[in-house]
Amino acid sequence: MKRFSARGVISACAVTAACAAAAAAPTAASAFEPSEQCSGANIEGRGSSAQKIIQKEYWDPDYNTSANAKACNGTQGEDVKPTVKYESIGSGAGLESWGVETNKTGSFKILFGPNNAFIGTEIAPNEKQEEEIESHGPPGEKVLTIPVAQPAIAIIFHLPTGCKLEGGPVPGRIAVTQSTLEKIFDAYKKDVEWKEILNGAKFGNLHGKKKECKGSKDKITRVVREDGSGTTDSFKKFLGEIEPGKVYENAKKETWDENGEKTANTEWPHEGATEHPVLRGNGGGGLVKKVAENAGTIGYANLADARANAAFKPAPGGTGGSETETFWAEVENSPGHYEEPSTNGEADATANSNCAEVTYTNGSHTFPPPSTEELWNHVVESRTDTDYAPCYITYDLSLTSYEGFEKETFKEGTAFVEPTTEAEALGVSNFLSFELATETVPGEGPGGQNLAEGHDYIGDATSSKPEDNVLKIAREGVAKINYE
Repeated sequence: MKRFSARGVISACAVTAACAAAAAAPTAASAFEPSEQCSGANIEGRGSSAQKIIQKEYWDPDYNTSANAKACNGTQGEDVKPTVKYESIGSGAGLESWGVETNKTGSFKILFGPNNAFIGTEIAPNEKQEEEIESHGPPGEKVLTIPVAQPAIAIIFHLPTGCKLEGGPVPGRIAVTQSTLEKIFDAYKKDVEWKEILNGAKFGNLHGKKKECKGSKDKITRVVREDGSGTTDSFKKFLGEIEPGKVYENAKKETWDENGEKTANTEWPHEGATEHPVLRGNGGGGLVKKVAENAGTIGYANLADARANAAFKPAPGGTGGSETETFWAEVENSPGHYEEPSTNGEADATANSNCAEVTYTNGSHTFPPPSTEELWNHVVESRTDTDYAPCYITYDLSLTSYEGFEKETFKEGTAFVEPTTEAEALGVSNFLSFELATETVPGEGPGGQNLAEGHDYIGDATSSKPEDNVLKIAREGVAKINYE
C-alpha cells in the first residue's frame, strides 16, 4: 500500500485548484499524514436517493464550514476548501456506473475518476456485484462497503377520497402489522380493497373504521420506485423476513430478497394483473410526491423524504398528519405494539430516525461483518426490535486502490474509465472520514455523524465491544483507501 505523500498531492492540487478533506478517524490506522489533510482533489459521488438530503444539505456544505478536525474549512492542510458534490441517481444506477450489471445493456459509462469517486447505496454489493466492480481495476483491488448512517423507511398512506379513520390503536391513523404490510405489497394473490382495512375487518389486524368513505371498495394501489433503489432493496429484505418464500411469479420464481438485490429491482409481485395496480415515482422524493397526488395509495420512502413533503407532516409546515388523508403509519414490532419511524412521532420538525436500539441480522453470519471488505448484502433489521421496524443502513462504496483503471471494451458498448489520481484517493479518504467523524472536543464543530442527528437519520451504531462497533469498523475501512 502506498502512503499518501505531500509532494504527489500538492502537484495534483496545483492543477485542480481545490483539495479535499480530513484525516482518517482516530480509531483507525491513518492512511496519510496529518499534514496532508485538505490536500486532495475536488470529488463527486453519486447513487442513493436516501442520502440526497443528508449529503446535499449537511455533509457536503458542512465539510467546508465545520470546525471539526476532519473538515476542510480553509484553515487546515493547504488552507484550501475542496468541494464535494453529490448526484442522487438511485443506488441501482450508482452501482451500474461502477460496472455492475451493465454488460447486458451496452449504453453506459464507468467513471472511477473524480466525477464518480464514491457510490452511495443501500444495495450492499453481493459477491457477484463486487467481482464485477473489481474486474475493472488492478489485481488485488477490493471494494469497501462502508456504513455511514441509519435511515428509517416510512410507510406512507393516502386514504381514498372521503375516508377518515376512527378507532384502532392509533387514532386517526393506520397502525399496520408486519403481516398486513407484506400482504399489501405482495398483493396477496387477491383483490385487496380499502374497506377490508378501514372497516375493522380482520385482514392482518390493520385497524380503522369507515366514515363517509366513498372509495372503500377501491383497490389499494401500491406506489413503488421506477428506478433501481437501495430503499427498495432494504424494504424487500424486510418483507423477506416476514415472508421468506418465493413471492414472484416471474421466470426465476424469486424471493423478496433475491429480487431486491438487483440494480434494477423495479418488479413487484402480481403487478401485471389489472386488479393489482402499481404506480411509480422516480427517486424517494418522487415516490412520496406520487402518493401525495393519488388517493387510495400506499408507498414506502426514507423518513427524510417523507417529512420533506408538506403532505405528510402536520401544520404549520404541512397539510398532512393525524385526522387527514395523508400520513405515515406506525408499524408493529411485536404483537400489539407499534412504533413511529421518527423519535418525535408525526411532527413538522425533523428529529432522529427511530433506529437507535435496533438489532440487525446478517443471514447465517454474525452481525456486524468484521470488516468493510466483507459482504454486507445479507444485513437486515430484526423484525422484533424495541425501536421502529423497518430501519436500514446506508453505505458509501470506495476502493482500496484508485490507480490502474484503463479504457475497456465490452461485447456491447464501451466503458470509459477516467484516469484516477492520488489526489482523488486522498479526497475520498478525507471526505468519508468527515462523514464518520464526531465532535470529540467540545466546540470543535460537528462531524458527519453529529449532522445525521436531528435530521431524520442517525449515525452508525457504536459499542464498547470492538467487534460490535459498526462505526469503528467503518473508520477502519476508510483507512484502507490508498493509491498504488
